[in-house]
Parts: sequence; C-alpha cells; structure tokens
Amino acid sequence: MSIDTRSVFKEAAAPRSLGLRRQPIAALGPHDVLVRIHSASICGTDLHIYKWNEWAAHSYRPPLPLGHEFGGTVVGTGAAVTRVHAGDIVSAETHLPCGECRQCRLGRGHTCDNLRLFSRMGLGCFADHTVVPEALLRLVPDGIAVDFATMMEPLGVSVRAVTEVSVTGANVLVVGCGPIGLFAVAAARAYGAGRIMATDLAAYRRALAQRLGADVVADPARQSLGDAMPAQLAREKFDVVIETSGSEQAFQDALAQTRKGGDIVFASLPERSFSIDMARHVILGEITLRGVYGRRLDQTWLQVETLLRTHGPQLAQVMTHRLPLADFDAAFALAASGEAGKVVLQP
Repeated sequence: MSIDTRSVFKEAAAPRSLGLRRQPIAALGPHDVLVRIHSASICGTDLHIYKWNEWAAHSYRPPLPLGHEFGGTVVGTGAAVTRVHAGDIVSAETHLPCGECRQCRLGRGHTCDNLRLFSRMGLGCFADHTVVPEALLRLVPDGIAVDFATMMEPLGVSVRAVTEVSVTGANVLVVGCGPIGLFAVAAARAYGAGRIMATDLAAYRRALAQRLGADVVADPARQSLGDAMPAQLAREKFDVVIETSGSEQAFQDALAQTRKGGDIVFASLPERSFSIDMARHVILGEITLRGVYGRRLDQTWLQVETLLRTHGPQLAQVMTHRLPLADFDAAFALAASGEAGKVVLQP
C-alpha cells in the first residue's frame, strides 16, 4: 500500500516553528497498523513543545512529528497483527510498557521502568494517516461515537486523577481549567462530588467549567482563593484538590485551603520545580500528595468507556473548536490562548 500523508512537525528548537510535511508512509512492520485519522486534539505536551519551554527543550529534539490524541479508522495491518482489523474505529494509549520489569509485574505498566512514549517514537497523529504499534491501539466500543474517540486518552488522565481519591460527597477544587481540568470537573461531577470549585485566569474557561458542573469559579488574578470561597467552603476547606495548572502560586494557594487529612492530586506538568512546607502541610496537616502519570493500563480505559456511554455529550463540550489540518498554526495559537477548551484538528 503506497500512501502519502501530510503531517505537522516541530521543525526547530525555537518557539512555534511548526510546519506541514508531505511524505510517504513507510512499509508496515509485522506489528504495525495504519490508521486514517478522523480527528486529533492538541495536548498540553504539544503546547509545551510548541512554546519550546525549558521542559520541552530538555525532553525533545526537533524535527519531530506532533500529536498523540486521536480517533481514526484502521485501513491496513502488518502481517502479525491479530487484534484489530480494517474498518475498526480506534484510539490509542500513549504509554508502551515492556511487560517484564518490576513495575510491570506490579501491575504498573504506566510507570514501566523501560516505558516508551508515543510522542518519542517518531510517530504523530496530526496527520491524514499515522502508523501505530498494535499494542498501543484501543478499540472504540459500539455505543461510543467516533467523534468522542479523540477524547479518550486525555479524559483518561482526568478520570484517573478523580478516581485515585474519594470524591463522592467531597468538596473538590480543580486548579486550572485547561482541557484536563475541564474533564476533571465533569468527571468529579459524574462521580458524585459534593461541591466543586474551579479556578482559571481565562473567563472563557471558567464559564465552560460551570457548564460542566462547577458550582463556583474564580479568577486567581482578581482575588485570592480564600476570598473567593463561599462561607461554608471557607470553613470546611477542600477534601480533594486536583492540580492541573502547573503553577507554583496556584498550588500554594490551594494547599493553604486544603483541610487536614485532605488529598492533593497532581495532574499537571510544571515547567520547573518548586518547594512546599513539608512540616506544616504534609506532616502536621497529614495532607497526602500524589501524582498521576497517564492512565492505569487498562483499568482507566474501561472507566473512560463507561463514562463516555453515560456522559458523552456533556464531556464533548470540552471540545470547543475544530479546524482543518492545514490550519495547524491557528489551532495551536488558539489552544495556547486560553480562549478554547480542547482544540481538534481534522484532516
């Protein structure tokens, strides 16, 4: 099968510096699958690479193809592929574990000691077609619209963050209303959170968080978190904080409003390290800090499937903008502006 494809590349080690290349698809290896992309959404990792911040410069070497959140249709398979077939609707996990290290044997393939990442395998889904190892593909079950498939990988991060702790009946704070934060608001509401507060600098995203289930929203640039909290929340403080902003100041403000014995879940990727007062908060306050790195394999995917069946249209509100693949520059600028939820590219 001879196919040319367009693919969005990070071309140079500098801010922005994106380009659209046309190139032939290489011959499929025995375990490879050729997928025609239906839609692909811009992730926080893509934005780090687009902005070329310190973390991106340390982690990647241009040129490289971009994109790893997608939904598409299988159009070709390698000789040894058995689990998917032409015509299947698929999305993809982006963490490929070795299956043999101690982490994998403990059921923690998402933190495999030999983990391989889709974004560092020379693959990319901001394209007409992409090649994906069969082991990464996830079949999209009947009852879930193909339009929802591109949500599955990022939604999994938010579902994981919300289900790592008990949110049922809890006072929940979501810090940052980018796509992961917005999905976290919707997931917390679906899993029975009591009161949900969300913070973000962008009015557009605060309004979207309210439509997704936040009871209270606040602009941290205008007032402190403590001043923005309703009286009862101020007395009780938060049982659970989901941190998605990567901002040290936002985290410190949230930490001060977390009750003793509360839980803080990091689902962000800060651009630089920052410190906390361990004695005051972690020891004397018995606050639990935990991170989430991707999805549990494959428990989180099953949870995402269930949630999309029951709350798909509500969650789809996060996907606010769809642009043609050729408008990749405008799509990235929009995603970086804060004036959008999830921005989706469609070949």
